[in-house]
Amino acid sequence: MPKLAIKGSGPSIWKALILLIIGTGSFFANPVSSRAALEVATLHPMVTDLAREVGGKHVIVFPLMNPGEDIHNFRPSSTDMAKARSADILLASGKGLELYLPRLRQTLGGSTHVIEAGNAVRSVKLSAKDALFACCPEHAAGSIDPHWWHSISGMKRAATYVAREFGKIDPSNKEAFAYNAKNWGKQLDKLETWAKREISKIPRSKRYLVTAHAAFGYFCREFGFRSIPIAGPSEGNVSSKYLAIAIGEIRKNSVPVAFPEVNANPRALDSIIKTVGIRRGKALIADGSASSASTYRAFMEHNIKVIVSGLTGAP
Repeated sequence: MPKLAIKGSGPSIWKALILLIIGTGSFFANPVSSRAALEVATLHPMVTDLAREVGGKHVIVFPLMNPGEDIHNFRPSSTDMAKARSADILLASGKGLELYLPRLRQTLGGSTHVIEAGNAVRSVKLSAKDALFACCPEHAAGSIDPHWWHSISGMKRAATYVAREFGKIDPSNKEAFAYNAKNWGKQLDKLETWAKREISKIPRSKRYLVTAHAAFGYFCREFGFRSIPIAGPSEGNVSSKYLAIAIGEIRKNSVPVAFPEVNANPRALDSIIKTVGIRRGKALIADGSASSASTYRAFMEHNIKVIVSGLTGAP
């Protein structure tokens, strides 16, 4: 078989070809494989943790909201908007939580991919007819509870969904994202097992959760509680008529404790506590995180410990 002849072939030609291959990685290298880490801007502390867990070393995360900020009153600044526009991905919580998201999406154009992590989780609709709610704020009936991250199983589904979406944007790291989501899912399985063991200390007949606003529907669905929220999913004013309904439900079910929330106005809840004469529990983290519990695991552990100790009377 005749050898392939290259005009001017010699040691210098082959040396140049070898250097070319080494410099480029391969003649057939996928150009995406050499891309820098994905830049991900996040709009909620819990999805910030989600992005880091799923993305691992293949992402750089820019939180636009810091732990402890009020998610219902947050509005992105001009600096936040600039970060979002320069990012590859804008990761939102979704389910209508970010009221400004449609407008923000329009300003981004097509350069930034918008992912709503909550799309992976079945929605809870506020309804007095739903067994999750002992009663329901009339002004919020029919609306969607956007606080999906209170469900551990929901967070696992969100991780799988986000990994798949990251993989579409960066196919070269698709398998790494899937592996990270699966690995985090195993850690969340352990968290869920611990949570169920702790909550089993509360008799099912005593699982009533009185909170400042309707943020715990997903938690109640997951762990067999009934919710008595004092305000709707985004707080706001509470009518005297609804306060009377909530007080009636608390008395009828002999609920021993009401839980305030970090960043929530305690006035209506304190009024009920005084009127009914029940205990005031420690503050729950409802809307995302606190500076003392900035990761998802710390957030869930805090709430479950507070709820269990409050409803069992344990120290």
